[in-house]
Amino acid sequence: MARIIGLLLFIPFPHTTAADARNDTAHGRRDGWVSQPDGRGTFDILWSCLFTIFLCTWVSLHLNVPAGHEQYRHLFFRKMRWMVQAIMAPEFVLAFATGQKVEARKSVDLFKSLEIARENSSTTVDTAASQQSRIQSIRKSLSNLVAKVDDKLHGDEKAHRWTIRHAFYANMGGFVLQARESAPFPINAKQLHWLIRRGYLAYPKMTAKEVWDKSKADGFQKLLTCLQTGWFIIQIVGRAIQKLPITTLEITTLSFVLCTLVMFTQWANKPLDVESPTVLTSAKSIAEILIEAGSAANEPYKQTPLDFIDNQSPSWLTEVQPHLRFRTGPRMRPLPRFTNDRFPVIGAGPDAVFLFLFTMAYCGLHFVAWDFDFPTSLERYLWHASSIAIAACAFVFWVCETYQDGHRLGRWEAWYAKLFHNGRDGRINTMEKNRRTRRFIPVWEVIIMTPVTVVYTLARTYIVVEVFLSQRSLPIGAFDTVQWSEFVPHF
Repeated sequence: MARIIGLLLFIPFPHTTAADARNDTAHGRRDGWVSQPDGRGTFDILWSCLFTIFLCTWVSLHLNVPAGHEQYRHLFFRKMRWMVQAIMAPEFVLAFATGQKVEARKSVDLFKSLEIARENSSTTVDTAASQQSRIQSIRKSLSNLVAKVDDKLHGDEKAHRWTIRHAFYANMGGFVLQARESAPFPINAKQLHWLIRRGYLAYPKMTAKEVWDKSKADGFQKLLTCLQTGWFIIQIVGRAIQKLPITTLEITTLSFVLCTLVMFTQWANKPLDVESPTVLTSAKSIAEILIEAGSAANEPYKQTPLDFIDNQSPSWLTEVQPHLRFRTGPRMRPLPRFTNDRFPVIGAGPDAVFLFLFTMAYCGLHFVAWDFDFPTSLERYLWHASSIAIAACAFVFWVCETYQDGHRLGRWEAWYAKLFHNGRDGRINTMEKNRRTRRFIPVWEVIIMTPVTVVYTLARTYIVVEVFLSQRSLPIGAFDTVQWSEFVPHF
């Protein structure tokens, strides 16, 4: 088995023991496959890193609800594709997770108005009521107060409040609209809010606990991931303290670990691997809803009939790939499911600042291996160039996206109005905003981002390949284990 792994990794395979390899190396390196009797071997390094990467990428992915007609193989290969994407560009998957969290929080704020209206409608006071009615009203108010205190103490199980879990569940396609005489399709939080506010749907009677019951989150998997990543970090710290060589594969794995920890926090309230959505029925047909919506719903839809509320734009599968003549995503209309690749609109708040700093820190982690001992000088120079290219491409991407994001939301016009007091209140009307939304990806951004994407892909591919190629020749100290007894105080 070890020989097969060695051949797959293009490692020259003189099957030597650690002692023989130490005798055969006169230049301070150990070449070929190294077994582990006298220390850790090649298999130990590969197994520890690959197992950690697998757990980080597979367990951390929280994908959207699949279509009803999809089989298990569709779900498996979709998750495999996203796993590969998480390996090639984990910072971009983290950007998707952050964007989804931002949208979920916006949804919670949006639904607060509905909850206030529900509370107001449930409490009416009749000024002409009798004394007995007033007493009953006081009792009812006290009961409501007690209920609110109980709700604060026991969470959302008793009061059907809209929480961030509801928001994640809705935006991942957890709610499906089944209108009269119409094909069902998923609706997100914005569309659900619009339908409830106009009386087409009732407020979902679903607690946060019931939403979480939909999740297939496996506590054992998460525990195993936490234990493995924790032990891996301890190993890296121990080697750094004892000045033992760390391989490029271990540095790259450490970057996956850090991205995974942040992704866990961003997706902490998103249900995992939900297979079946919640169906919401409406007595109105889609045609009636669109007619009553007026001129806003006149344009033909591209994704679902409720595109005039939120059109899930932009998406790589449904918008970018068709222009590149690639195989597109779901071809059914209305969309049977929400794609996982809707570009995040994070804004300019603390989330954007945090994501930018973390992305640059992730890219900068590759510079830790700047002075590592590579098998050849060419590989070291290519690592330097690739590390610089990844950091530069990420920076250019953020500059372009920050500018375009501000243009989409009218942020620059608002700031201009505040700075120069030209009479505009900084807000743009709905028609202008819709016009900008249709141009989510302008030509100039495509021209700039195309070469940036190519350079980033080449640089990232080299790093992924090099971390395995470098295993064919490592410094002797890379196979030494951490002496944990040195950390124990001796009296």
